[in-house]
Parts: sequence; structure tokens; C-alpha cells
Amino acid sequence: MKKIVLLICILVSFQTFAQHGWTEGTLYLKNGTAKNGLIKFPRVSKDLISFSGKQKVKFKKNKKAKKEKFDHKQVDKIVFTYEDSQTAVYRYIAVSNKKHELFKVITKGTTTLYARSVSYTSSPAVFHPGTMQPIMYDFNDFDEFYVLKKGEKIALPLITIRISRSFKK
Repeated sequence: MKKIVLLICILVSFQTFAQHGWTEGTLYLKNGTAKNGLIKFPRVSKDLISFSGKQKVKFKKNKKAKKEKFDHKQVDKIVFTYEDSQTAVYRYIAVSNKKHELFKVITKGTTTLYARSVSYTSSPAVFHPGTMQPIMYDFNDFDEFYVLKKGEKIALPLITIRISRSFKK
């Protein structure tokens, strides 16, 4: 029982590292509203157990304001403009019939390329004798890429950390 509790505590602590910070940007909603302020969305975790649930965008007008949450049904896009005038556009895209996830738009055209950074942990198959506790954990990031062809509704994985069912097809 202690081992299970320890494992759950470790996995929950990994989730706390997997958050983007509050960043100034513009949140465009599907109803035509544009909200300028601070935006935060969770980074995807590909550990054994993910506690993040649905990937909701958090918004607040300023640091002291109350936060609002938005999901894929409400958000059209998120735009961050950086100091060097470069912009990053994020959109929800369907990765299955029931799941929409947030991706950065890399190139747009007849085939659109999307990317996201995924956090994961790994440990070598070396355990402390008698306790079965791993000796070392590594925290890593991996860039995943998905493509969405014009006229299709579900994006296909191009490069992912795990082999997906759609890749097998």
C-alpha cells in the first residue's frame, strides 16, 4: 500500500511541473469575443497516469482578477505576441472523435502542421534492493507533431512519444 501511495504522490508532483505559466495574450472565443489578459493552459503529460483531465484554458484580465476557464467548445484560438513581434497561435484540434487538444500552429495550408511540447518522466530499470524504489527519475520534454489535411476532421500523429492507434492504421 505504501508503494502505491508513493507512486501516486510522485506522479501528482510531476503534474505540477507540467504547467505553462501565465502569459500575456489574446483569447479569441467562437462567439466573436476577444479577451486580452493573462492566459494559462496545462502542458500535456504522457506519464502512466495523467491527472490533468480535460485541457482547459485559464484566463484572467490581470494578476489579481478571478480566473475563468474555457474548453475546446468555446475557444477559437489563442495568440501570444512576444517582444520581438513574433506571434504564436494555438488552436484546439480533434485528435479522435471525442478528444480535442491544444496545439501550436506551425504551418497552415492544404495540410496544417501542429506541434506541442509533452512532458514525461522516465527511470532506468534499476531499483533500490529490497525497497523496489527506482534509484533515479528523469524529467523530459518531447515535441509532438500532428498534421491535419484540408477537409478532414481528425488530425493524424506525425511524430509522437507513443505509438497511437491511428498511426497503426
